[in-house]
Amino acid sequence: MRKILYFLLIVFCFVGISIVNNEHVHAAVPSSATIKITTIDTEIYDEIQQKLVPLTKESPVIVLSEADEWTEIQYKTVIGSIPSNYLKPANPQYMLVQAKEEPSVFVTNTPQSEIKGKLHLNTIVELYGSATADFVFIKYGQLAGFVNKQALVKPISKAMFIKDSADIVVREIASSSSTEIGVLRKNSPVKMLTNIKGWAFVTTEKLSGYVLTNGLITPPAEKEEPVKPVIPKQAADKKIALTFDDGPHPKVTRQILKTLEKYEAKATFFVVGQEVKEHPEILKEVHNAGHEIGNHTFNHEKLTKLKPEKIKQQIQSADTIIKSTIGHQATVFRPPYGSYDKTITDQLTVPNVLWTIDTLDWKHRDPKKTVLAVKERAKNGSIILMHDIHQATADALDEVLAMLQKQGYEFVTVSDLLGK
Repeated sequence: MRKILYFLLIVFCFVGISIVNNEHVHAAVPSSATIKITTIDTEIYDEIQQKLVPLTKESPVIVLSEADEWTEIQYKTVIGSIPSNYLKPANPQYMLVQAKEEPSVFVTNTPQSEIKGKLHLNTIVELYGSATADFVFIKYGQLAGFVNKQALVKPISKAMFIKDSADIVVREIASSSSTEIGVLRKNSPVKMLTNIKGWAFVTTEKLSGYVLTNGLITPPAEKEEPVKPVIPKQAADKKIALTFDDGPHPKVTRQILKTLEKYEAKATFFVVGQEVKEHPEILKEVHNAGHEIGNHTFNHEKLTKLKPEKIKQQIQSADTIIKSTIGHQATVFRPPYGSYDKTITDQLTVPNVLWTIDTLDWKHRDPKKTVLAVKERAKNGSIILMHDIHQATADALDEVLAMLQKQGYEFVTVSDLLGK
């Protein structure tokens, strides 16, 4: 009996040592696992700081846990640690799964390695870069690994809207039991990249994931023609009012502020109350820079579809949070989608302002098209509509301002343009 126990003890120790040194050890990817990218060539270390395997620059790894100086990662079959400052956040590219049959996800970048799972056709996965000429590293929910890149194609996006009946839950994968990662507001625009078995993958500036397709609608064939706004009288000097809707945005708005400061330009920001609630510090920065603040309702709902008491609530709630943030209410108002009637204007105490140039930046997300729209239609007294929630708009602004400044325009607020 003692001999048997002694033998088992030796076997156990041998196996334990083998596991520590064996590279074929991997763990299940935790829910909502973070993928990061290495910034330099480095080594993966074990618990006693011994080198396991080398790791090249720009390699995607699965983050298992993070401390101040060291991060535990999984790379292919290896689990170990590397210095935290050797990693950077990864920006995935969304790809569509299209093949003759469901492609396998492998532990390593060879088809001979262990299969971790399969990808359903027509799903959207996160692509984090190539490991070889044939394989790429992807993540879909809790499934992360290598797949043949021939099974992936770039998706074609389609403009959609969340229905106006209710907000909609966004999930990590196409399953009602998967992790909830956020909520999209009703009436908000989205890009749909795929539609599969009652689920759609949608993306916005802030959030991307799967939603039920019955919560989406297609946008109108044509954007509703807004009632003509008050057109300012032609001033002796050449003046233009730049306006930005739907913010404040924690990233894009700050970029726009820097560009406006560069050209000593003033603008009017028509803000959404819900966004002010989430990012009050951004609104304070806009106000402190000397720009005008406009009311764009609290939830960006189409007011002509609401009852009078709901309209009042949308306007007053936005004004309340604006005043509590910057010390005074908005000085102008703009209805979402440019849609209003007498019931709405009767509740206003400030000018109702639309626009004379719609850059359609919300639709095409193309800096060149934004610049072209301004170039073709700008004139003295123009009110230009843009949105400070789209990166493409921030990318276009420098060229827009440089072009208009060269033509002799001064950039003023809407109230200044209207002589209020």
